[in-house]
Amino acid sequence: MKELLSRFPADSRLRIALCEDDRQEREHLLTILRSSNIPVQVWEFEEGGAFLKGYKPGAFDLILMDIYMNGISGVEAMRAVRKEEPSLPAAFITTSQDHALEAYRMHVDRYIEKPVAREEVVQILRSAAAKKEHFPKIALRPQKDPLWIPIHKLLYVEQLAHYLHLHLLDGEVVKVKGKLDDLLPQLEGLPLFRCHKSFLVNLAFVTGIDRELMVFHMKDGSNVYIRREAFPVAKQAWETWLFAASREEGRTDGAI
Repeated sequence: MKELLSRFPADSRLRIALCEDDRQEREHLLTILRSSNIPVQVWEFEEGGAFLKGYKPGAFDLILMDIYMNGISGVEAMRAVRKEEPSLPAAFITTSQDHALEAYRMHVDRYIEKPVAREEVVQILRSAAAKKEHFPKIALRPQKDPLWIPIHKLLYVEQLAHYLHLHLLDGEVVKVKGKLDDLLPQLEGLPLFRCHKSFLVNLAFVTGIDRELMVFHMKDGSNVYIRREAFPVAKQAWETWLFAASREEGRTDGAI
């Protein structure tokens, strides 16, 4: 737990998944990444299947994906990613323009042709770094040594006695001393809703609502309790978020 707590406030490195089956091309990309003056941490994968085995939602800040690989192709791998993370920064790396239209449909940020130019890679790094910096987040322990939790990685928060248990998208749980009441001033404009005296839920990861059980069903299969008296308000809050999200997606699709 100590290691987990320490990485949120200090670790500004871009966590990059590099999926490339050609060793020489992979080494070339690694050289660019490590000489970019942007702090990075890189995980290497030689084919799409290996990448998907190592992939967890929220694990990476950027994906660099070769299209043509043995087994599962880069396009197939990115389809799987987009089901979990529609806006995760990503770039296709390829030898042709055959999949350019598909890249746009999957909201891939860049389509980089080989031989890879350093400036194109650096541009996607800068873009991903800026996006990471400006992701909405909440601060725990704001009065001393703040612990920053990105909203796009937070499923829900549960208060147990004097501790908050923050359940993250990748399955990890952060435990820190505090109260839900202390988080309330930070919630304006965020998809976070206090549905129970002991629970704060991220509406972006709700997959359903159950009136009989009085719970939100979450993306990871867990349930978040709803206070009985708050059920109508909770249901309305989720439906309002779904409507706003669908409108935003519609504007994005229309721009392509």
